[in-house]
Amino acid sequence: MSKGHILVVDDEAAIRDLISEVLNIAGFQVTTSADGLDALNQIRRSKFDLILLDVNLPKIGRAHVWT
Repeated sequence: MSKGHILVVDDEAAIRDLISEVLNIAGFQVTTSADGLDALNQIRRSKFDLILLDVNLPKIGRAHVWT
């Protein structure tokens, strides 16, 4: 049984994969996204208990949100 559903958002595949693997081993259901727009689409489709988010993402990131 899953401990919770986590969205991991990072444009660097190695970081995204490492975090996902560790969380999967710990018993969490993990969904990943490589950019901000895909992350927003994931959030619209599913409910997440936690989102781990890189603040500098392609397509949408801190620069797009705060300007």
